[in-house]
Amino acid sequence: MAPATESASARKKTVLLVDDESAIALLFELELTRMGYYVLKAHSGAEANKISADFPTPIDVLVTDWHMPDVSGDELACELLVQRPDLKVILMSGYPEADAVAKAFPENQLVFLSKPLSPAKLDETIRRLLRLHCKSDKQVA
Repeated sequence: MAPATESASARKKTVLLVDDESAIALLFELELTRMGYYVLKAHSGAEANKISADFPTPIDVLVTDWHMPDVSGDELACELLVQRPDLKVILMSGYPEADAVAKAFPENQLVFLSKPLSPAKLDETIRRLLRLHCKSDKQVA
């Protein structure tokens, strides 16, 4: 077990993945875990808010769908940024209008990705947001 004094750079990067489509959430959860991330998964904005409120350590990136039944991804991002102001956000959507919504956020805070997208593209975007430059899985953690 890692010591409690573990530095932020030594811990796995934590991703909160929110998508109401179970198959997409599962695919990205499995792939991001394989790539070395610690993944928290939610299927709704309410579930994501609860996970964020209960999770005791930093969440590095919120990866969220834009169009969900209970809340839009940008609204969820705003809610979570109140709790976690350093949170980086990736907003995913197949709806082109979501790109315009994403432009209301600072570029270094939120990135829009058009669906469909590959796990590799998601990983590349997470790395860019977190300024992780090494391709080695060992250095993602």
